Amino acid sequence: MDTPITCVFCLVLSHFLATATQGVVCRPGCHPQNGFCETSGECRCQPGWKGQFCNQCVVFPGCLHGNCTQPWQCVCEEGWVGSLCDIDIHPCASKPCFSNSTCIETGDGGYICLCAPGFTGKTCLLKKGPCVTNGSPCQNGGTCIDDNGFASHPSCQCPSGFIGNFCEIDGDNCNPNPCHNGGRCINIDSGFLCHCIVGFTGQSCNDPMPLCKSNQCSNGGTCYEKPDGFQCMCPSEYTGSTCTYINRNKSTYAIGSSKTHAYFFPPGSNHKSMQHPGHEVLKITVKETIHNIDPFLNRSQVVCFIVLGLLTCLIVLITTGIVFFSKCETWIANAKYSHLLRKKKDFYMKTSTEGDHDVKIIFPEKVKIANYSRNYTSI
Repeated sequence: MDTPITCVFCLVLSHFLATATQGVVCRPGCHPQNGFCETSGECRCQPGWKGQFCNQCVVFPGCLHGNCTQPWQCVCEEGWVGSLCDIDIHPCASKPCFSNSTCIETGDGGYICLCAPGFTGKTCLLKKGPCVTNGSPCQNGGTCIDDNGFASHPSCQCPSGFIGNFCEIDGDNCNPNPCHNGGRCINIDSGFLCHCIVGFTGQSCNDPMPLCKSNQCSNGGTCYEKPDGFQCMCPSEYTGSTCTYINRNKSTYAIGSSKTHAYFFPPGSNHKSMQHPGHEVLKITVKETIHNIDPFLNRSQVVCFIVLGLLTCLIVLITTGIVFFSKCETWIANAKYSHLLRKKKDFYMKTSTEGDHDVKIIFPEKVKIANYSRNYTSI
């Protein structure tokens, strides 16, 4: 520490002597080491110093409860510690503990509250009420409430499905109604049961269900889905929206491919009639059955046969092309050989005539080529 201060002092002194030799006089009272001037009457501070006469040191940045004797120091005041003097070693001076409790300092800026009888918490602000002293009396997951300890007796906040002072009674599981989409709730021992309306299913009637899946039609009726609901096609003996009523007057009815007709004739006809109160009715029932003849082949089978036929034709065409190409190559090779044979024959005949010699040359007229090349230039 002494060497840097000595160097700074030497620099300031040399600067002061230089300015003095030049006839510049600083403001009266300006610190000779911490201040300097370039013109007469001013006092400019060296780094780390401040004030009118440059006689006040600058503390370390962020120092809260400290001062300095040299620049950039942070010397803590009484009751504060830390590199920035921001930790109070006497926290109990602010009396953070309530309800006549005792505050004990830990020496590192912390404290502990020794609560008076009947109080609890970090600052002894909470009273030890019946929920703490006697324990929670609530059953089935209920929450004990005693107004932060200031209530004379505990109370219980019960979860859904339980009631009573201590949540000991299995209450109304259907309040509020857990069933959706118009379902009817029924209390059972283990909870609740939902009876869903037509078109919904699931524990809470949340899942849509096809209308005809639940077999809405009675007495053998056939259910058909419609955009606005469903329709039952009843046998001739029953009628109604769900085929629940007996058909007293049978009328025209159709189901599937069968048709049932009921004809009523007026009294006085020549047909044999049955006696009914008030009129005579002859009832004739005719049943027509239409059999749907399935096609010999369905659509998928036709498509399969067409694809197999096309593949067969393609294989035949490829095989024919290969055979034809092989024959063409053989024919071209024999043609080239015949042409070359004629040239050689003419050459030997000419030579024989000029030399007056008889030469008998026998050449094969055709050659069977199994393995051949595409170039034939000599024999």
